[in-house]
Amino acid sequence: MAWVVAWAIALKDLRLLVRDKADAFFTFVFPVLLAIFFGVLFRPASERRDSIELAIVDECACEASTSFVAALDADTLIHVTPKPTREEAEALVRRGDALASIVLPKDFAEGADRMFAGGGIAIEAVVDPSREAESSLLVGKLNEIAFRQLGQAFGDPKRMTPMLDNARTAVSSSETLGIVDKTLLNGVFESLKRLTTDRSTGAGDPLKNGPFGGAGWSPATVTVTKLASSGNGPPSSYAVTFPQGIAWVLMSSIAAFAASIARERDRGTMLRLSVAPISRATVLFGKALGCFLTCAIGITILLVVARVGFGVTIDSFPMLVVAIAMASAAGAGVMMVISGVFRTQASAEGAGRAIVLILAMIGGGTIPLAFMPPFMQIVSSFSPFKWAIAAVEGAVWRGFSPTEMAQPLGVLAAITAVGAVAGFLSIRRGEA
Repeated sequence: MAWVVAWAIALKDLRLLVRDKADAFFTFVFPVLLAIFFGVLFRPASERRDSIELAIVDECACEASTSFVAALDADTLIHVTPKPTREEAEALVRRGDALASIVLPKDFAEGADRMFAGGGIAIEAVVDPSREAESSLLVGKLNEIAFRQLGQAFGDPKRMTPMLDNARTAVSSSETLGIVDKTLLNGVFESLKRLTTDRSTGAGDPLKNGPFGGAGWSPATVTVTKLASSGNGPPSSYAVTFPQGIAWVLMSSIAAFAASIARERDRGTMLRLSVAPISRATVLFGKALGCFLTCAIGITILLVVARVGFGVTIDSFPMLVVAIAMASAAGAGVMMVISGVFRTQASAEGAGRAIVLILAMIGGGTIPLAFMPPFMQIVSSFSPFKWAIAAVEGAVWRGFSPTEMAQPLGVLAAITAVGAVAGFLSIRRGEA
């Protein structure tokens, strides 16, 4: 009996929502328009952040690699997070917490010693496919730091000597160089050795503004690959902005139902329902169910438009169903909290909507989370909308594993539980 009544209340609220053209527009249509707008606005060429978050895996663990990591971390544009394995580093990239996973392989030191013998340091980078513009910046930054490391080697005989020895060996064993070329090159290497000794003893710096580091040569070879995913290719900007639009679906639904409950309190509808032969818990559950269904329908419409109209691929449909369900449940939970705190129609429509709007904005509703400065990303963790977007992104294109999906889904479940408790306390106080 209780389920039948709850469904009747939920369907009644849905019919009222659809009849109100303004509420229906801002709940179902406006989020789609907003997602399209930001999809056009945030093209990859314009993507920028205040700093670049990198996950570093130092497989060499040698003096050369340690020095390189230290130089990378000292750069004001970069923040380094060391990780012991490639899998852990790529997990940060998959969750959107890092631009790339940088791997310094076991032969890193050998490559550094062979810079003058046709070699160079090898660096592997696995990048977030949604941030290609920053990936190009990253390659330039890695080469810049490699050049700096090379410049420091000129003043360190201990580091320069093996480079020159490897170069001499390569020249001596070459079958294509003549005796004259070999003699000239060995003379160059000997001059470099003396130059290194002079610099280490405090002599002038004749290499400053010199010929090294010119076009066509780089001391580092950066191999860039995009983060592996089962989806068909890297996502477009719409794969970012349509999940972003989920924040506005949830915001509109929460605000509409919180105001609806407050309006029915003011009009005495809730009082009349409370004296009917149904429990107050059933009434509140019906309201929550209506909000849940509205959120789920709005998110589904948004993603159908993304898939059909803009070619956004879905990585995992089962995970997407779970993500939509948990995001909708969390939306209903937030609605119950708002309706319990703001009891009058005026406060629910004013302060309640303002609070939900702020949570939507800092949770990724205006600027995609990946493009936010670091401090805003920390603040956004307090918004339920961030975790709803993260869960849907994980199912749509980030390719989250069940373990990686556990964090956003766990947070959404906790928000739902808090909302249920808030609704129960509201009933106990006789407010519902």
